[in-house]
Amino acid sequence: MKLIQVAGMSAAFLMILGCATAVRYTLQDRFRAIGIGAETADCMVGELEDRLTQDDLQDLARYTFNLSRANSTAAAIQSLMTIDNPRAVTAVGKSGVSCVTGFRL
Repeated sequence: MKLIQVAGMSAAFLMILGCATAVRYTLQDRFRAIGIGAETADCMVGELEDRLTQDDLQDLARYTFNLSRANSTAAAIQSLMTIDNPRAVTAVGKSGVSCVTGFRL
């Protein structure tokens, strides 16, 4: 019985981990698609994972599909900050400043 419970919990953990990985790669790809450089996009996604819940990250990932390519990183970050999710707005702003300037907020 315990072996079945452990196997079930392991499967659930792997599913959650898979979702987290999918959201991470989606955000990295979408950030690049809207005009954020690869290094900055990777940095921002890493920081956003520390600052936001999985639900907020998924919300942000869905939101990025409504955005067009911006002319600059700053403009792309500003467009991300128009999401109707106050936690995401704050996290995107802090992550953007941190990853562009190197100063952690």
